Amino acid sequence: MSFYPETLSELERGIVSELEKLRIYDCHEHLPPESSRLRQSPDAFTLFSHYCQHDLYTAGMDKKTMAEILWNPGDIDWKWKTFEPFYNKMKHTSYCRAAHITMEKFYGEKQLTAENVHEVSERVRRANTEGLYNRVLRDTCGIIASINCDGPLDDNHSGQILQTLRCADELCTGGDVQKRLGGETPVRTLEDVLTACEKRIKDAAKKGAVGVKFMAFYMDGAAKEEARATLARLLSDPSLRLPRRNPLNEYVLTAQLMMAHKNGLVCCVHTGYWNDYRELSPANLLPFIIKNQDVKIDLYHVGYPYVREAIMLGKVWPSVRMNMCWTYLISRKFAFDALDEMLEMLPDNKIFGFGGDYYVVEKVFGHLVMARETISRVLAKKVREKTLTLERALDIGKKILYDNPKEFYNLKG
Repeated sequence: MSFYPETLSELERGIVSELEKLRIYDCHEHLPPESSRLRQSPDAFTLFSHYCQHDLYTAGMDKKTMAEILWNPGDIDWKWKTFEPFYNKMKHTSYCRAAHITMEKFYGEKQLTAENVHEVSERVRRANTEGLYNRVLRDTCGIIASINCDGPLDDNHSGQILQTLRCADELCTGGDVQKRLGGETPVRTLEDVLTACEKRIKDAAKKGAVGVKFMAFYMDGAAKEEARATLARLLSDPSLRLPRRNPLNEYVLTAQLMMAHKNGLVCCVHTGYWNDYRELSPANLLPFIIKNQDVKIDLYHVGYPYVREAIMLGKVWPSVRMNMCWTYLISRKFAFDALDEMLEMLPDNKIFGFGGDYYVVEKVFGHLVMARETISRVLAKKVREKTLTLERALDIGKKILYDNPKEFYNLKG
């Protein structure tokens, strides 16, 4: 319990204790194969990559320097001297809190300092051995399996990693089309595009993938002939770049989602926070969902900052699920309010309670601590208000961390 705030009430601590006993499903990661991690030369600064890097950047660190510190082997003293001023500006954020929890759990220090940076780096290097993923995910976190994005489809880590396929969802140039779908055979027609998409999705299903991932770009069923004409324009003019909302991208994305559904795969959708988040409102999916109400939709990140747009999709449409991956890292306050509101609005089978959303495996634990803390606070609030009994609250905790993803993805374990 040392990783949780002292301000947790007795009721909240009791709920946390029960949540810690659960074996759970991790509903979203970006983990590379363990073999890739073992080929790296990690150090203390590795723990402050992925998400912390965004706070370092917005605090003023330039991207070239950041890459040298976070991703490349180098002089630890130089790294620390350069890192420290920006670290001091962002060490209070939720992103950094997960890193601190992780560092304390696995490497024995609550914060990084000039005095401990060499020792932490050495501990990180010593731990970077075969079995790291099992030690973190299975043994420490109690995770049965992690649904993973952007990893090799043949990397299943003995069933612990369940891969998803990334859709071709940014077809804006002729080069995009060839790079994503051409392979050894150049794409010349819309039929070539659709054939390539179908082959990718069928192959993914055969290799054990559980879903396809796409971005929540607007979809309202662009006409086939519009898509065909758009492709012809792109292929005839290599300099042409269209916005993501174009007839080809929209038509092909819609077709891929239907192919995924036909092959028994869940459609996993990134919504909200990322780059130009104006393009990624969950409401963009509404025309597709209305027309295809049996297609399974796993809605990532509860749409932040478009939280209520996301919750409304879960409220209205039986095939949509709310996935709280990444949320506790973005903002504990947001995650608390979102879960609190969802439990007022949604049946208890509609919520997936955790996804680490990391490519640094140790940090999954830090995020899981934050998730358990927030879930316990929300459930305790409901118990104090007498809208839930303690027994019912604990049942909901189990459902959102175990039962719901297992049922929706047809998982074993």
